[in-house]
Amino acid sequence: MNEIFQPYLHKFVLVFFDDILVYSRTWADHLNHLRMVFSVLQQNELFLKESKCSLAQSKISYLGHIISAEGVMADAEKIEAMTQWPKPTTIRALRGFLGLTGYYRKFVHNYGLIATPLTNMLRKNSFTWTRESMAAFEHLKRAMTTTPVLALPNFENDFSVECDASDYGMGVVLQQEGGPIAFYSKPMAQRHIKLPTYEKELIAL
Repeated sequence: MNEIFQPYLHKFVLVFFDDILVYSRTWADHLNHLRMVFSVLQQNELFLKESKCSLAQSKISYLGHIISAEGVMADAEKIEAMTQWPKPTTIRALRGFLGLTGYYRKFVHNYGLIATPLTNMLRKNSFTWTRESMAAFEHLKRAMTTTPVLALPNFENDFSVECDASDYGMGVVLQQEGGPIAFYSKPMAQRHIKLPTYEKELIAL
């Protein structure tokens, strides 16, 4: 799919396995883009299932995200599932919670730092709830309810990257035209703690 749509990828088409997202700025552009996509499918003898198609939508759910003219936001149903998640009583349940929230980590500022007490519990013989890990569990659920609408990237314009680092962690914000595209953060590895600040920020970059 990526090969046959290569000329159009990140211009007006995104592909994930057999899911195709066609996005346009105007109705006229959208009709033209759809014609081009249908033409590529026809040339390669690929067929769409009509019941799974959504055409001419101003807002659409795609891979657990809601995409609209305003930008990209986390799916409200997934957010509700995270906020209603009971306290995990097994490592498997904790992995499930971290897996679901981790899918949306690019929406959460300092996700890696917030989740550190929980990810530490995944280590061998470390599954013990403490005051710190319980606070992290509740903090992470609250953070998921306040995720921002992320701007849609425009690959024809410049991006900017802001990095920060401390002895505890590192964080990066990918931005474009003053709006966030994605957040990334993780705890600082023990071997990097003694490095100068500029080297820590370079690691983050």
